[in-house]
Amino acid sequence: MFKNFDQNAKTVIDCQNGIMSAIVAQRPYVLVFKTTNWCWNNCAHCCESSGSNNPKTFIPKSVINDYVAQATQDPLFSREIVFTGGEIMSAYKFVDEYYVSDILNHAMDKKLGVDIKTNAGWTVTPLASRVYRDIENVVKRCAPAGAASNPFKTLVPFQVSLSLDRFHKDAMERNFRFLEHFANADMNGATFTAHISSFASDDAMISELIKKLQNAGVEVCELMSVASDNKTMRNNNLLSLNNNLIVKYSNNAKLFNGGRAKDISGAFHTPLPQFTFATSDFHILTAFDSYGNVTLGENCGKKISVPWRDKNGFTRPMTDVRDDLIAATRGAEQEYLGQHRFLNWYFNMIRKHIIAGQDTK
Repeated sequence: MFKNFDQNAKTVIDCQNGIMSAIVAQRPYVLVFKTTNWCWNNCAHCCESSGSNNPKTFIPKSVINDYVAQATQDPLFSREIVFTGGEIMSAYKFVDEYYVSDILNHAMDKKLGVDIKTNAGWTVTPLASRVYRDIENVVKRCAPAGAASNPFKTLVPFQVSLSLDRFHKDAMERNFRFLEHFANADMNGATFTAHISSFASDDAMISELIKKLQNAGVEVCELMSVASDNKTMRNNNLLSLNNNLIVKYSNNAKLFNGGRAKDISGAFHTPLPQFTFATSDFHILTAFDSYGNVTLGENCGKKISVPWRDKNGFTRPMTDVRDDLIAATRGAEQEYLGQHRFLNWYFNMIRKHIIAGQDTK
């Protein structure tokens, strides 16, 4: 009870001060494209309620490229982009075989940091060889001239994010196949990062995965990273596979209670409306979906959304979308204050007393 009180009290104060809308207006933003809500799986924990019963619709490549072009002219764009779903790799089945490679190459050509999120279900299907080849080609294209002859690998700004948990069917085998392939792939002296995320309760699966890779002959080495002062060495859960692939693993992912996950005990409850829309470095997640909406954040709660299509179905200017998101956040702040009238009144009263005390000095 007290924990919820503390959370509500902090959120009320933030809303009174307009902190949420100020963050949206002033902090750098990340472009997130939820390319589709279709997925081979119907995971019980899915915050987006993605699955095989959803429409096989995708954000058109032209729309993605348009918003990438607009964002690159905006000084507040973080130059980071995330491609996710549903399952983005289902585009090979339902759109065209070039959808994924085209949007990846376009973003990489713009010198953006790219993260593609997939459940890797395709690794156990006939699509695997094509997807592997396309990812390899993207990484090779980003490598500078002469990278192949350099004794050190060139790390390109490209990441593939995978999930390793009890909710994803065959997650251990999917992760293993992906990592084993790229541990042995020839990418002309370049490498990229694979991010494996788990929930704390599934932490043991990471050790099992590492052992499985080692048993398959993959050399697994723990890496150290250098802190910002260039002195302190620290372990960031980084691994090198065959000196060919960097793996970052984490088990601090939160299970949010949106979508089908609302029925799972222990799922993290977000405030209503949702104000969980920033990364750890306060970059704002600005997520476009295939239904025509732009949402702050990726997960659950009463989402703060505006349309990216106008009434005629055309893309709206990014400046208009961002202005509407800021306005929608201001509205959400007022809505939250209305839901917590007593706390709003209480903190306003304290504020008035403080101001009155300052005026008498």
